[in-house]
Amino acid sequence: SLKTAKTFGVLSSPNKHVYPYYNNNEVSATKTREVDTKKFYSGGNFEGTGLFGEQLYRNTGGKYLTITEGEFDAMAVHQMFGGKWAVVSLKRGCASAVKDIRESIEFVEAYENVVLAFDNDDAGQKAARQVARILKPNKTKIMSFPIGFKDANDMLRQNKHKEFVEAWWSAKTYTPSGVINVSEARTDFFNREQK
Repeated sequence: SLKTAKTFGVLSSPNKHVYPYYNNNEVSATKTREVDTKKFYSGGNFEGTGLFGEQLYRNTGGKYLTITEGEFDAMAVHQMFGGKWAVVSLKRGCASAVKDIRESIEFVEAYENVVLAFDNDDAGQKAARQVARILKPNKTKIMSFPIGFKDANDMLRQNKHKEFVEAWWSAKTYTPSGVINVSEARTDFFNREQK
């Protein structure tokens, strides 16, 4: 919606969207998306910029942060949740997900729970697992989109707000394979000692 675009400082015309990236409180770079061709091009200096939308929540922290793969998806999540919780997106796509998160690590770690709503494809899910590994244990949940939906924008366009919210709440906490929590280890040890 126009209201959501204004919230994120996005400029739009019928054939393109311009996404701003901030360094402190100043726009220092933009990414432009051509609507028809879906091509992207960038301008300005991305050095020192945060994640897309990060300027809206700086120094706040809180209970939930959702991170998407793209700007349009971040705005879609914001709209489907009515702006209730913080949502940002990667700035360079899933191939640079770990780099983008590392550059904003203090911002991301200020939240109790981080939900990764990356695209429902191999590249997106692989990037989500890579990001989950660099965040504090048990903080990260990886969202699975319902069958037939690629991303949050897909769900917004098809008016599947309720289904998105259900999938978001059902996101599974990431735990690296081979790592068990202390209470499980203690129970296991106790059970072996009893035999």
